[in-house]
Amino acid sequence: MTELLMPGDELATSEEYISGDGTYEDDGIIYAAIIGQKDFDEAEKIAKVKAFNPPPILKPGDIILGEVTNVSNSIANINISGLENGKTAGNNLSGVVHVSKIKEDYIKDARHEFHIGDMIRARIEQVEPSIQLATNAEEFGVLKARCFRCRGILSNKDGSLFCPVCERTESRKLAGDFHRYSPYHQD
Repeated sequence: MTELLMPGDELATSEEYISGDGTYEDDGIIYAAIIGQKDFDEAEKIAKVKAFNPPPILKPGDIILGEVTNVSNSIANINISGLENGKTAGNNLSGVVHVSKIKEDYIKDARHEFHIGDMIRARIEQVEPSIQLATNAEEFGVLKARCFRCRGILSNKDGSLFCPVCERTESRKLAGDFHRYSPYHQD
């Protein structure tokens, strides 16, 4: 039976091994940083902890779901919640959508297409050195949005976003199936 390691469990000394994935070193002792099992690379002398259920490795072409956390005129920051196929993406992953990758058409300001709190679907364009996302295809964009003024949930009314609470209209780069997530669909 494989020994289950918990964060903080001692693995080896730094005189024997180098601290590798899933470990950390403190005062000459290598400890487990994650829940998993021992994995010693004897050839390279690296002590690792192999996670039981590691998050998937993101790659270009993957479809993510996330929340807009910040928007400037040139980019939208996205906190990645997971992959569209239902798999989690790991903790604290974020990416950006550059204004040139929001729509096929020219956009002067990303703040016209995304607002903080919008839930979006995007495609990963690049993973290293940072996660670059794109919504410039019909199936990508905002899935759920809230009113900028009152935070009510916006619905699609005659092709525009409408707030039934304060009766304002707003615009966003909507995903083609936005209506599936809109509680008051009125096309």
